[in-house]
Amino acid sequence: MKISIALLGATGTVGQKFISLIHNHPDFDLAYLVASKKNTGKLYKDAVSWRDDSPLPDEIANMTLCDLNELDCSYAISCLPADIANDWEPKLAQKGIHVISNASSFRMDDNVPLVIPEINSDDFALIKKQSYKGKIITNPNCATVFLALALYPLLKLSDIEHIDVVTLQAISGAGYPGISAFDILSNTIPNIDGEEDKLEREVFKILGDKLLSTTIHSHVNRVPVLQGHTIILHVLFKEEVLANEVEEVFKDCEIFYQNLYKVHDNKFHPQPLRDLSPKDQRAHIGRIKQGGSPKRIGLVSMGHNLVRGAAGAALLNLEAFHKYLNK
Repeated sequence: MKISIALLGATGTVGQKFISLIHNHPDFDLAYLVASKKNTGKLYKDAVSWRDDSPLPDEIANMTLCDLNELDCSYAISCLPADIANDWEPKLAQKGIHVISNASSFRMDDNVPLVIPEINSDDFALIKKQSYKGKIITNPNCATVFLALALYPLLKLSDIEHIDVVTLQAISGAGYPGISAFDILSNTIPNIDGEEDKLEREVFKILGDKLLSTTIHSHVNRVPVLQGHTIILHVLFKEEVLANEVEEVFKDCEIFYQNLYKVHDNKFHPQPLRDLSPKDQRAHIGRIKQGGSPKRIGLVSMGHNLVRGAAGAALLNLEAFHKYLNK
């Protein structure tokens, strides 16, 4: 028998992507859909402007949107805006519902796990500090996840002294309708409010003591790309690290971790338009090169901001946390 779950923020861009990913899942059944109060009681198909790459499943289209107070399930996936998540996620957890949150509201709380399952699933143990009957689990910011996935294999080679990061972030990261065409067409915007702080703080929480003596400096940019965040890194190690060693460790990780890395040898890749698929969970790694000294490496990490950067990350955390609770 499948486990009933709820999806909060079901009509938004991330909510739609989650529906396409969870459809026909062997273990979980999407039993409740929640959107804004004005849409409560409507059929999902009448409330949503469906924009995902996959077709809207008929059984989802004909579900009735419910109120948050109606939920009676084990898990809720929260794609709520942070201001609403601040209020509702603790209420649901207090009712005994485990909240798997894509919102930023509680990511940095000491008792809330911020998890990429392949990297730091041990952090699920932080829930023991939560007083709620249910628990709150979070996934990272949509750019942080591709930074963390790039750094994780590098830490097998040497401690890191400093990281310079530049992001090129897709417009879908701003939701729909998002940024005005007048602002983004033929243009780049060299700031996303609050994003640099999230990026720099979250990666330290995820990687923990491995970055204990590391400094990081970031510049974030919104670019006219529909889907796919590109992260450009220059990493200064404390010891000499050669580009071929970096290539080798990423290729080892590509083999060891299923569906986590894709290493590109072609110097013109990775590219969001050419390399991402609609349900792509991988960090695409390329342009690995020596950065002007034996201790400096440059590389690119790119991935689907709506999948591994949001809805797909929530699904992976749902699966991993359910296993953690039932081990």
